[in-house]
Amino acid sequence: MKWRFADLPVRTKFLVTLAIPVSGMVLLIGKQMMSSLDRRDVYLYISGQARSIELLSNVIHELQKEYALCTNYLAGRGVKEPRLGLQFVRTDEAIAALAKGTETEEGAKRQNAFNGLGVLRQRVMDRRTLSGQVGQSYRAMTTVLLDDLTITAKLALDPVTKDRLYAHMNLLHAKEAMSIVRSKVGRGLVGEPLLNTDMASISLQLANYESNLALFERDAPEEVLAEYRRIYTGDTIGFLRTVTGLLSEKRDVAALPIDSERWWELSSAAMDKLKQVEDRSVQGIIAATEVNLGDAESRLYLVLFALVGTVTAVTVMAIVIMRGIRRTVNEVSNAAHALAQGDVSGRVVVRTNDEIGEMADSFNGMIDNVRSLASSAEAIGRGNYDTTVPVRGDKDVLGHSLARMKENLKAARIRDMEQNRALQAEKEKLQQANERINTLIKEIHHRVKNNLQVVASLLRLQGAGIDDPRLQHAFEQSQSRVTSMALIHEKLYKGDDLARLDVARYLDELFTELVQVNDVRDTITYTTDIGEGLSLDLNTMVPVGLIMNELITNSFKHAFKGRAHGHITLSLQSAEPNTYDLRYSDDGIGISEGRIHGDGSTLGTGLVESLTEQLNGFVTVDSGASGTNYHIRFTARGV
Repeated sequence: MKWRFADLPVRTKFLVTLAIPVSGMVLLIGKQMMSSLDRRDVYLYISGQARSIELLSNVIHELQKEYALCTNYLAGRGVKEPRLGLQFVRTDEAIAALAKGTETEEGAKRQNAFNGLGVLRQRVMDRRTLSGQVGQSYRAMTTVLLDDLTITAKLALDPVTKDRLYAHMNLLHAKEAMSIVRSKVGRGLVGEPLLNTDMASISLQLANYESNLALFERDAPEEVLAEYRRIYTGDTIGFLRTVTGLLSEKRDVAALPIDSERWWELSSAAMDKLKQVEDRSVQGIIAATEVNLGDAESRLYLVLFALVGTVTAVTVMAIVIMRGIRRTVNEVSNAAHALAQGDVSGRVVVRTNDEIGEMADSFNGMIDNVRSLASSAEAIGRGNYDTTVPVRGDKDVLGHSLARMKENLKAARIRDMEQNRALQAEKEKLQQANERINTLIKEIHHRVKNNLQVVASLLRLQGAGIDDPRLQHAFEQSQSRVTSMALIHEKLYKGDDLARLDVARYLDELFTELVQVNDVRDTITYTTDIGEGLSLDLNTMVPVGLIMNELITNSFKHAFKGRAHGHITLSLQSAEPNTYDLRYSDDGIGISEGRIHGDGSTLGTGLVESLTEQLNGFVTVDSGASGTNYHIRFTARGV
């Protein structure tokens, strides 16, 4: 049999396929890591060199000072041997610090530049040399150091550090040019004859000084340039620039309006100021190289993390995916063999002999069986119970189940249709009967309300023809009570509920009605506190309405007699299931003790107590100069 890669197990094919790009990725990341290692090594070297720049600058500065003192010593300008020896010590310390800080092959080469320094110093101390020769020797030393700095500047990788290094080199070259000019002009000011070559050298070094300072100002970073403008300024620097400009123009030291002492003072101050700017520039270079070194190390760690993370992630992913594929293939294959029990007509194209191919073979039968059953189920779901359900043998559980479901649904739909017709007919009968009953009940309440209003009108007409105030008062009370009952029936037939009444709405209209009947001023106000959504049935509401009518009417008639203002407070809240608390109070003149505990003909023992008894309740009365308070607890009577 011909070998094919497609016939290999899925796990083998997956691992082989995954290994190819992963290997390439690992090689790519490895190469990047090697590049990052090289980059970090270069920045390590640059960082070390940046720190040596400060040491080199210090050595150059001390050599320039030593050169100036030697020139003055040879010219006899008051420089004593102890001062010169002290400068020798400071220069040696700077050279020793440079040697200690750069213990490399380059550091050894730099030390060779100072091999003749001891001999030169001895010749100066013995005055066995000329100023020009001393200048050449010191310039040779500084030239070696400046060349080393130039090489370091060329090694910088990033433009920012390179610009900082070049700006620093320009500053050092400007300082070196000023050192040469200082010594030559100093020699001329003390009377030493200067040759034409000396004047040409002075002009050249002045040009170098100006051009290097201009380049420094162009390339220096903002913070260093700001420090330069702050330090290298003032009257001393302004006068020095005037003198150097005049010297460039006249090309004659004798034409300068300055003596030797003043010149050395000006030039020394300028050199010291340039050294301060130089120190600030070195600090910026060191900081920039440290940042670059940190970035290189971060990049190296990032690449290393990416390499480890990629390998780990791919390994974990391969394990998880392989386990998932193997489990999924096995589960789907087993499920397909279990479901595919019917006749297979359609087939899935099998292109390989691996696990996926086996799964395809199993799904060939399953898909055909499921497709036909789904088509039959869809037809049955639309209500087509005459559709044919394909049953493929005795073991075709789904086919038999779907056929039984079709017959059951068909029979159930016939029964449901018959029951729905019967229920709809009964529902229509009940709705018609309910509508007739509601109409009759509303008509009854309406007629009762009309009859009660007729009775109230008759009482009002009858009372109008009676002169006896007591009888007339009795007729008015009767009229008020009948009106309160009529209002109950009116609310019932106008409301949606024919058996229960909204207490809050009833009280508002009852109070308004009693205000009109009793001709009460609008200065008599009231507030209510009714339980939210509280409603009572008719048997309870009639005595409650009469009690409220009686209490409100009595307050209008007696509590506010002789007063321009008054206030009534009424509260009805649920206390217990089917039990309620009615609290009524006014701020009137109160009720005397005799009227509260009378013989039954007064309010305290009259209608209110009788109505309360009908509600299986009790009433308590508390009265005083500040008004009267009633507390009635009663039980709803029900229909």
